[in-house]
This record gives sequence, C-alpha cells and structure tokens, in this order.
Amino acid sequence: MTDVVISVEDLNIGVLDAYAASGMERGKAGHKAIKWAFDGNKAAFSVARSAGKVVGLSSYIQSRMKFGTQKGSGFQAVDSFVTPDFRGLGLFTRLAENYAEHSKKNAADLIWGFPNDNAAPAWFGKLAWANHQQVPFLIKPLRAGYFLRKLRLGGDFPLSTSKDQNLDPVEAFDEWTDDLWDNYARDISCSTIRDRCFLTHRLLNAPQADQYRVVAERSSNGGAIVATRQAEKHGGHIAYLMEAMGTDLLRGVLTSELSRLRDQGAELALAWAYPWSPNYYTLRQCGFIPLPDKLRPIRIWFGGKEMSHKAECALRRASWYLSYLDSDTI
Repeated sequence: MTDVVISVEDLNIGVLDAYAASGMERGKAGHKAIKWAFDGNKAAFSVARSAGKVVGLSSYIQSRMKFGTQKGSGFQAVDSFVTPDFRGLGLFTRLAENYAEHSKKNAADLIWGFPNDNAAPAWFGKLAWANHQQVPFLIKPLRAGYFLRKLRLGGDFPLSTSKDQNLDPVEAFDEWTDDLWDNYARDISCSTIRDRCFLTHRLLNAPQADQYRVVAERSSNGGAIVATRQAEKHGGHIAYLMEAMGTDLLRGVLTSELSRLRDQGAELALAWAYPWSPNYYTLRQCGFIPLPDKLRPIRIWFGGKEMSHKAECALRRASWYLSYLDSDTI
C-alpha cells in the first residue's frame, strides 16, 4: 500500500469517474445528483489514489446540526468504495480515519451516518462510532393488497375510511417554516436543523423533487408540515413519510395525506421516529406501529462519533430526532 496516497478533495472529474465506475446508486444517478448531494461541502471526499487513479473513496454530506441549545456542524458518511484490487488491505478504514482527522482540524463537531451490514463492523469497531442500533422503523398499512399477496391471495381494498382534504402542495418555504422548526425543536437535543434552508435544498431543489409532495397548514400555534414520497419497492407500492412536524394541526394534515396516498394505491406507509420524538404520539394516533426487526425490509444501522465536546449529546441515542429526511437514499 506504499503507492497509495490518501487526500481530502473537492468534487472533481476523478471523483465523478470513480462514482460512475463504482456501481453505487449515486453514481448511477449521474453528475447532477452527485453535485446536489455534496453542495456546500467544498472538501467532501477522502480519496485514495494509486498511480494517479482513484482506487478508494469515502464521501460526506455536510449538515447543520442542533446540539442542545447550540448549533454546530456534522458530516454524514454516505458512500464508501474500494476497487476490487485494493480490497482487504484496510483502505476503507484509512479513508475514514483520514476524513475524521481532516474534519477535526476544520472544527467539525460530529461524523455520523447509517451503515449497512457490510460497513457497520468497521464504523462501530475500528472507527469507534457509538452504535445506536437500527433506525426506528414505523409502519402503517394502507391497503390490504400487499398482505393478501404475501398470503398468495388476490384482491385489494383500503384499510381506512379517512378522507383526503385536497391540500395544495407547498411550492416555497418562508420565515414561517423557521418559526415552526424552532417551536417544534424545543425538546429535541440532537438533529439536523430542519429550517427553510434545509427543507428547500432537501425537498424542492433535489434532482428528484418531482417525486416529493409537501403540504402544510398554518395556525396561531404553529401549524404543521408533512412531506411524502411514493416508490415501488420491497415488493409493493410504498409511501415514505419523509417528515411530519408541527403542533396542533399535524394529525389532520397527516391523516389527509395518508388518505391521499391510500387512494393513489400506496399499500404501506413507512416512517422513522423514536418514541421520544415530538411527533411520535401523533404518528401512533394516525395508525403507525413499530415494525419488528424480523419484518424490516432492510437493516439500517445508526451511529456516530463526536469531534468536539459540543456534540457529546449525539453519543446518546435518546438525544436524537430522526426522520426519512436524514436518509440520503430516499
């Protein structure tokens, strides 16, 4: 490995070519999707080169974080790749260690992410991440067809009679969004900051923005925002609850959107939410239930490592607020 040089780089043609050759989903999505994902992080990649060619890559999305009453910076580890000829030589770990050293020197507070089964042993073992176990899946059945197919039976029918209120989609986020987030986040210790800047980038400016739907209702007490996405995955028509935040109106907005999704053929709704999350009680009222580990479509692990004292709360799972907006793949 003496001929391997590791450095932190910005997005360049070598990185783009490596993504294209890697077979990773982000590489298949194309240059536009890659540029959007790493927008705002001018040094997003730990890159291993041999004879000038990229042979390994570790990539990080920069995020503005809430740590208690303070704000800070986090770097979400999202993609790692080593070419076949260089696997089994510890390059994955070296790439991650290199980026951790770089981020600490540049005043980062946290490195975090959602490793799959293959990557989890390295992140939680050699790289000493706090292991918060699997992400907190919730599920709500919307139609019977999915379950009838599992039983090798035909037919389909809705599993609720609630009504779609025909809410208009949100086309822009304004100052009200910041106020809503500040209100909603009072009891959240650790989270990506979900203000209008984040929501605009994540939902409205995304390459797949046409696949998201955002609705909102305002009130004197704050109102609510609900974001969803539909996809054919896991053997069915799945609705992803990207975000559901708010106060007095959240249950009504969420019920309306779940009804719309059901009427459009969505069979299941999936969400991420911990029991201590501000929206958890509302989700349960709307019919979401915890999804047992053995029934989960995939295993997604969660954890991280603090780079400064500011992020010590991130080492405690009970500090965290998560939703599908934290996923870089949905």
